[in-house]
Amino acid sequence: MTTTEILRIKTARDTIRAKLVALGLAESSEKIDSLATIVDDIPDNGAVSATVKEGETYSIPRGYHNGSGTVSGLSGGGNYNLQSKTVTPTKKQQSVTPDSGYFGLSDVTVNAIPSAYQDVSSVTAAAADVLANKIFVTASGAVTAGTMINNGTVNASIDGLTVTSYSIPAGYTSGGTVSLTNDIEQALAAI
Repeated sequence: MTTTEILRIKTARDTIRAKLVALGLAESSEKIDSLATIVDDIPDNGAVSATVKEGETYSIPRGYHNGSGTVSGLSGGGNYNLQSKTVTPTKKQQSVTPDSGYFGLSDVTVNAIPSAYQDVSSVTAAAADVLANKIFVTASGAVTAGTMINNGTVNASIDGLTVTSYSIPAGYTSGGTVSLTNDIEQALAAI
């Protein structure tokens, strides 16, 4: 082997060693046979391609890549696993979120408001307008008990002489009569 040939091999070794040291794969004192083993152990990954969603990461595998692979991100509306959901309104606030395994929601269908939850914004009744212990819903949606007294049937009589009027009690009445007795008629007949 000539001196020129030995110098050429040493120069090639130093070039390979410097590159492997820069890549963190070898020490600066490695011999050529050790450098050959290190190079032989580098996996050939060829063209590695991956797709990641927002918030995800991709770990690039150790080894040689031929440069034709790509790592690309999917922006909104990409190839996500989306879920379709249907919800029914309730009296309480609801959060509609995708189930585990879904990246987001493709659509949400909201069913009609159940008849139990109809719009009550035009209600004008107050507790005093509703019979005691009867329940109603205020315009703000609060369930409230009425306070109006239930007087039932009211019947009374006046004689026109000593009793000339009758005060109907406040509250609800199912009807009744106020009648004039014949006392005034008898008094007039006696004159």
